[in-house]
Amino acid sequence: MQEPLVSIVIPTLNSGKTVRGTLESLSILDYENFEIIVVDGKSTDNTLEIVKEYQSRYNIRIVIEEKRGRGVAYNRGILEGKGKYIAFLDSDAKLGSKGWVKNAVKMMEENEKIGVVFTKVFAPPDSKYIQKSIDTFLCKGYTTANGAIYRRDAVIKVGGFNEKMNYMQEDELLYKLTKAGYEFRVNYEDKIYHYHRQSVRSYIKQNSEAAVGARLYYSFTGQSWIVKDSLIRIFILIFSVLIVAFLAVNFPLLLIPIIILFYTGLFVKVNMETCSQYKWSKYTLFAPVLIYLSMIGYSLGFLTNAIKQK
Repeated sequence: MQEPLVSIVIPTLNSGKTVRGTLESLSILDYENFEIIVVDGKSTDNTLEIVKEYQSRYNIRIVIEEKRGRGVAYNRGILEGKGKYIAFLDSDAKLGSKGWVKNAVKMMEENEKIGVVFTKVFAPPDSKYIQKSIDTFLCKGYTTANGAIYRRDAVIKVGGFNEKMNYMQEDELLYKLTKAGYEFRVNYEDKIYHYHRQSVRSYIKQNSEAAVGARLYYSFTGQSWIVKDSLIRIFILIFSVLIVAFLAVNFPLLLIPIIILFYTGLFVKVNMETCSQYKWSKYTLFAPVLIYLSMIGYSLGFLTNAIKQK
């Protein structure tokens, strides 16, 4: 029986340093009936030159999108795609296993109610120390973004991605799909490699932007859990700062021992919950610090955005 056509959408914008690795990784796929749609936001580097090198190797179409934004690029890929299913892969991601498409298609072909299949995402083996440290507490879950494979007609039916969002637009789409009666699955057999932020500054900025996405998600869906989750993060950060300030003023000799105690507790928690490849490794040592840095970035983004809207 003929395999359903799958459209793999790769949004690019000055991705010359990474897109070659993304395209090379597709060679391991054990699925033959696919097309690649590169949606480019008018790159000024050598991105398109690299992509054109692979046009004879793959079925690649290049689409130039004038407007910027992830949601815009995703929706353009959906409209341009001819496949029954639409797969999304970032231009700095790589396939970590050959069954990414085949296993997702199998799930959706067996159950028409499945609107999307997510795949586990990990830091690549050649990632820097900080990137693998971030991965120690992110790898336990799954991402709704990179590597997701959607049922195309379901996405079109619910209106596609929200182009006003640059973070959590995948979650907003998932909300619309589930509201329309569709289900989701997670492909635990395969993996996508994706690089995390490689500096503390960019990591804090990412979390700040994620908080803005969370506020937009609430405004479009009305889902109160995202506000509760945000407020919990902010409360933990503020409470921690107040405790440190109180100890510094009143019990300075206890400050360092208490910080070490809290650090150790969080360190143990990360190791109990992380993926097998990271348990009790050197990468978990920095994880508690990164968790607090993520809360700082998130709190700044959430509160700053709230002030701007007033």
